[in-house]
Formats: sequence, C-alpha cells, structure tokens
Amino acid sequence: MFNIGDNVYKFTLIRRLGGGGFGEVWLANDKTIDKEVALKIIPTKLEEVTKLLEEARIGNKFNHQNLLQIHYADIIQDDGKTYTLIAQDYQENGTVEKLLNTHNFLIIPDLLKILKDVLLGLEYLHNGNVIHNDIKPSNILLDKNSNGILADYGISGITPDNKPITPKNIYLIHGAPETISDSAIISISTDIYQAGCTAYRLANGISELRNEFLSDRSNFQELKKKGKIPSRNHRNYVPNKVASIINKAVSVNPTDRYSSVLEMRRALEKCNFPGYWTTDINDSSSLMGVGKKYHYRFNVIPKPKGMCDFEATKTNMAGKTTRISDFCSKNITNKEKEKIEAKYFEWVINNAT
Repeated sequence: MFNIGDNVYKFTLIRRLGGGGFGEVWLANDKTIDKEVALKIIPTKLEEVTKLLEEARIGNKFNHQNLLQIHYADIIQDDGKTYTLIAQDYQENGTVEKLLNTHNFLIIPDLLKILKDVLLGLEYLHNGNVIHNDIKPSNILLDKNSNGILADYGISGITPDNKPITPKNIYLIHGAPETISDSAIISISTDIYQAGCTAYRLANGISELRNEFLSDRSNFQELKKKGKIPSRNHRNYVPNKVASIINKAVSVNPTDRYSSVLEMRRALEKCNFPGYWTTDINDSSSLMGVGKKYHYRFNVIPKPKGMCDFEATKTNMAGKTTRISDFCSKNITNKEKEKIEAKYFEWVINNAT
C-alpha cells in the first residue's frame, strides 16, 4: 500500500513496523516538528471516523508513564482513498515479547515488574472512566528502560461512573466469560480478567491459550465459561503465589476476581522470591534455576521398566557443582518424579541463594 520514503500528509515513512486487517503501522518522521513517531495508517469509511478518532482522544487525554501517548490524529485523502492517521510515541524496544526466553516465558522478576507497570497504567485509565478491553502481550510495549507501557485503545470504551458498557469488539482469546453472548458487556472486571490471561501467557508460555483457541475454536469459549480455560494448573516454574493471583484474576464469576486493579497490583507487590527459573545458559533446551550465588539444575536418568533417577545439583560462580541430596532419588516412577520435580522447582524459587 505504502512504501519507504512516501510522504503521507506531514509524515515521511521510514520503516514499516507492522500491519494487518486494520491497516499499517510505520515508523515515520513528523516533518513539522522533526520527531519520529509510530504512525497508524487506517483505511477508513466515513461511518468509522468517529470510532477511530475516539481511540486517538483516549490516547491523547491521558499522560502516564505506563500508557502509550497519542499525539495527533487526522483524516486525509490519498490517491482518492480516505485514511485515518494516528501518530503515537515510538518505542524502539518493541513489545514485551522481546523479553521472553527461548522457552517463551518471562522470568519471574521481569514478569512481576511488567505486570505491575501495566496495572499502574490500567488503574489510571479506570480512574478516568476508560475500559481498555484489549490487554494482551502484543499491546504491552517497552520503553528505553524496559518499563511496561500499555498501548492500543482501538476497542477501548468510555464509561460514565465505570459502569459496564457494550464493547465495540472483543479479543476472543482474552475475552471474559461474561462477554461470550449477544448481550456482551465490558467493565473493570473484564479488564482484570484480560490482565490475568496476559499474566498467564507471559508466565507459562506465550503460546498458551492462543494454541488452544486455534486448535478448537468451537469449544474454546464453552471451556472458558466452565473455568477450564485458562488452565488452573501452571508450569512448575511459576511460583504458587503468582499462580494463585492469576487464577483469582481469571475467575469465571466476576465477583470472585479482584475488585480493582489496585487490589491485584498490591497482591503482586507482596511477591518477592530469591530464585527463579529460566533457560539454561549451557543448554537452551533445558531449564535452570537462578539465585545470587548458585545456578540450579536437575537431570532425569531413565531406568528399566519405566523407572528413573532424579538428580538435583547446584553450581557456584566458580563452577563447582554439588548434589542437593534432599531432591535426589533413585528408581522412582514417573509420577513420583513429577512430584519431586515440582517440589524442587518451588524450593529453588523460595530458597535459592
């Protein structure tokens, strides 16, 4: 549609950042003030103008370090076609997905930091009577200091007195159970549900939920209404306290969720762990526990008749490795191995040195 170097109104296009059915996003130079911006170029029908400009008004209204700022919007004609232009802050570090390890999850320190940043921004929106309605990893940007910034107000809604409202649209993968109907509504509680889904994917693996949705779209929403999606069973590298916070946020019944974003953020602020798990620096297919002084690993050694040995070790910064005997077992069943492994992961999270 557009090319590098094209002049679109007062903007010169530098590099295409992305796009989709809605249009294109470009890194562009605003020639009037010589500033680089992220420019949305959206093909527009006249009946859509008010809706699109509402996104710009929301993004321009709020000035908060954890919300993406929108600077300018306009309707233009180019080659006989109508476009809406929305110019917003350009965050060169991209989305939070940049921080994922090779196992596609965020380490716990990064997860807690990003979630608290996003919830600060979301709280500010709610205080201004706005429901975001599109909280997901791809809408969390990183500033130059890797602080989380909540972006994209395209399907957000303005609500008087924070009462539930009818949405413009719903991101189905993160849509709360109460939005699965012809009389769907969105509210502070549905935003909390979406924050919980986002946390679930960042904590357990970015492809979680999305793959389930793509593999069985017809059954996905029914399982969600029954509380089976997202799963309440988290990966071993997710601390039990964090798993409990996520599970509360994605409760099927809105009254069982956090009553406010502030309440959820305060629960996260109480989480402080000396250790975490990530991709092994020596073997990208394996996981490694990390403390201040030690790296923690484990090895499963297959034995005849479906049995196995489980070995747990720690390695100091000088490279000396020692066994952690409390978590070493021989000739155990796979079920026994799974129990020991889960206990070892949680022990490292809470006791790493």
